[in-house]
Amino acid sequence: MAGCSSSSKTTGSKDYKTLYENRQYAEAYKAAMEAQTEGSSVQREQAALIAGLSAAALNKNDEAERILRPLTKSGDQTVSGKASAQVGLLAYEGNRHGEASELLTDASNKLSGDEGARASLYAGDALRAQGRSSDAKAMYEKAQTQVQNDSTLKVLISDRIAAVTGLNTGGTGGFTVQLGAFSSFQRAQVQADRYRARAQAAGLATPRIVQTKNTAGALVYAVRVDRFATRQAADAARTKLGADARVMTTQGE
Repeated sequence: MAGCSSSSKTTGSKDYKTLYENRQYAEAYKAAMEAQTEGSSVQREQAALIAGLSAAALNKNDEAERILRPLTKSGDQTVSGKASAQVGLLAYEGNRHGEASELLTDASNKLSGDEGARASLYAGDALRAQGRSSDAKAMYEKAQTQVQNDSTLKVLISDRIAAVTGLNTGGTGGFTVQLGAFSSFQRAQVQADRYRARAQAAGLATPRIVQTKNTAGALVYAVRVDRFATRQAADAARTKLGADARVMTTQGE
């Protein structure tokens, strides 16, 4: 989740909040870990929060979860919400979708504005990865009511709503363009977001994610764009989307 606030720095320590906001995550982690040993309980919680978020930004996921999980029970709604959001994202990355949806939903209830909207968005993604499309739609719609200033987030929310309601996903032909197939829903969503603007610029539908099977019979999340009546039409669209694109049939969707 994006930037978190800290009310103060402890005496003798670097300003870990400023370091974190400047994306100096290694320095922020070190300073915040040192600050956890000083000050009031509120100050120690704030330092722990920044330490955990910095660890996550450094891809020290086990360390981040170790630090942040106790903070999900904090009496401070903001600390608890931000900790739950980050631990929820780590669970999502680990394909622990049930746990992720619970933590991110809790975060969305405690945070406001763009931070709350972002938690709602990812809660919806975790629910959708479980096949709970109606619950995912409710979370995306909640995100739409929360978002304030982040224009990119507004677009992502609109795209997610379109995906779960079946809007702007293309026609009914037997061919499609696939942009990759992934073992995790999150990686598929990253790819779909990556190609959203390119597909729209080419006059194509918003990339959709479908669960299907690969040639080895394993379940995967495929990112696909539009549906076409002929292979030739699909191939023409493929040339507009780049090297990752290839023509597939829509069988199994």
